[in-house]
Amino acid sequence: MNTLLGIIVGIIGLGFLILVHEFGHFIVAKATGMRVEEFSLGFGRFLVSRRWGETVYGISAIPLGGYVRVTGMHKEEFEQRVADLEAQEAGEDRDGERRRPQDPEDRLAGKRALTAEEIASTPEKRRYYTHPFWHKLLFIVAGVAMNAVIAYLLLYAVGVTQGENWRGTVIAEVAENSAAAAAGIQPGDRVVRFAGVEVDTWEELTMEIIASKGKTVEIVVERGGALEGLQAELGVNEQGTAYLGVTSTTDIEHRDIGPGEGFAYAGRETLSAVVVIFRGIGWMFSGNVPVTGPQGLAGPVGIVQISADALAGGWASYAWFLALISINLALLNMLPLLPLDGGHVLLNVIERIRGRSISLRVFERISMVGLALFVMLFFVAMYNDVGRIFTGW
Repeated sequence: MNTLLGIIVGIIGLGFLILVHEFGHFIVAKATGMRVEEFSLGFGRFLVSRRWGETVYGISAIPLGGYVRVTGMHKEEFEQRVADLEAQEAGEDRDGERRRPQDPEDRLAGKRALTAEEIASTPEKRRYYTHPFWHKLLFIVAGVAMNAVIAYLLLYAVGVTQGENWRGTVIAEVAENSAAAAAGIQPGDRVVRFAGVEVDTWEELTMEIIASKGKTVEIVVERGGALEGLQAELGVNEQGTAYLGVTSTTDIEHRDIGPGEGFAYAGRETLSAVVVIFRGIGWMFSGNVPVTGPQGLAGPVGIVQISADALAGGWASYAWFLALISINLALLNMLPLLPLDGGHVLLNVIERIRGRSISLRVFERISMVGLALFVMLFFVAMYNDVGRIFTGW
């Protein structure tokens, strides 16, 4: 597969997942009667845009996400805009007032495409803050739901058309001077249990090895029809992850999946991906896997590069990768931090319990903490991406 074509398709795939996410917000906003001012791929100033009806659709300058801007996300800010417009019409000067709080997401999205007069004239029933709690909740989680649905459909398509490959836990080779060799593991052994967890596939065994970095674990193997318990003190490889020192056999069992069974298959694989992602997050905090380096976080450049590599393996490999990224986007967006969807859910629940809105200034401060955290993670991921490209990590 041509590298340039792979990169282009990778960018299109990532853009598609962002588009799907934002479309989820968009259709719920329209269905519940909220006014949608803008629908954008990217942040910042519009590079290209067009207005249909009351909504401006466009592609913005910073390709790091997207947004759907609805009128009146915060009552206090909407009232400030109305007051500014009234003061302007009356010839009053409000520039001398101390700096007023602002939704940081508005700074990311850039200047509003609609005029102040048009925004202020929005009927009350079409402003976000006047809608019932369940409308707001649906609007917020719709993007995540769309990412989950797309991932499920991609995995269903792969399962039904390609079937399922299954690799057991039979050991083919044991590296010299490795933890496995020291423990007495031999070629032909089948690992039955690792660190107290039963394992049936090579993928499950790999996950448990990663989770056991720096530990001495019990490994139960089947040898000659009998079970034998062994002790292994895991080493660490060059990437900083746990290392046992074994390789699997090349025997892979293939199983066809019918259209009906495909629904259960897609559900299992989606749930499995969710578990893997949550465990991966936990491993980063615990130090089981590195945050920096070749095995560390990947940013947009890294995701596109990996996507191009997946495409070289065929459409099924690429679809699997897109599904995994879509699930990652869904879970990332549900973290309880502003400006992510999960942060908005949390704030709406708190407001529901309190019976009144959180002030815009408090909202701004909480959002700035979340933004600072994600800017830091973004630069770490970009550092990793640059390292992979230019230093051959």
